[in-house]
Amino acid sequence: MAIKTMSTSKGTSLYNEGWHEVTIRQATEGVYTNSDGESKYIELLFEDYADNNNLRIYEVRNRETNEEFKLANLFRHAMAGIIGTLNDPTGKKPILQYDDDVKHLVGKRINAFIYKNERGYNEFFNTVAPIEQDGEHYSFTADKVTALKASAEKSFRKSNKSKHLTNDVTPNSTPVTNTTSSEKIPF
Repeated sequence: MAIKTMSTSKGTSLYNEGWHEVTIRQATEGVYTNSDGESKYIELLFEDYADNNNLRIYEVRNRETNEEFKLANLFRHAMAGIIGTLNDPTGKKPILQYDDDVKHLVGKRINAFIYKNERGYNEFFNTVAPIEQDGEHYSFTADKVTALKASAEKSFRKSNKSKHLTNDVTPNSTPVTNTTSSEKIPF
C-alpha cells in the first residue's frame, strides 16, 4: 500500500444557480437600437467573475406614467448616487433623488440571481435585489431583501428565461457564498 493524496476541491460556487452577493467592478451605459426604437441599458461586471458573465439591465417604463423604473431600481438597490429624499405630492412615500452616472455603481454590493439558460450556461437574470444594509437616506432590512428577492424570482418564473426549467422550479434561493480553504497542502 502507498500513501497518496487527492484534491477535495469542489470548485468555487461563483456560478451556482441562485442568489449571489456581488460587488460591481465596472458599469457602462449604452443604447440598444432596434425596429421598436432605442432603449438605454447599463452593463455590469462583477469582482471575481469573468467579463463574459456580465449583467445587462435595460430601461423599462411604467405604461401609465412613463416613469423609468428598472434602471432606477438598480441605483436604489445598490444605494448608488443617492443625493437625498424629497416629499411626494401625496405625502405617502418619499421620493429618492439620485445621480444616474454609472460611476456611482462601481464598488457597490447587490444580490444578483444566476440561472441556467437554454444553452446550459449559467448567466445573471436582469433583476437585482439589495443586500441588507443601512444607508443615510433609507435602509434595507432582512425582510425587505427577502421580499425583493421573492419578487425578482416571480419575474424570473414569468419570463421566457425560465421555460427550460423542469417542473417550472426556480433554483434554490438560499444565498450562495464562496468557500475556499486556507489550509496548506502537505507537500
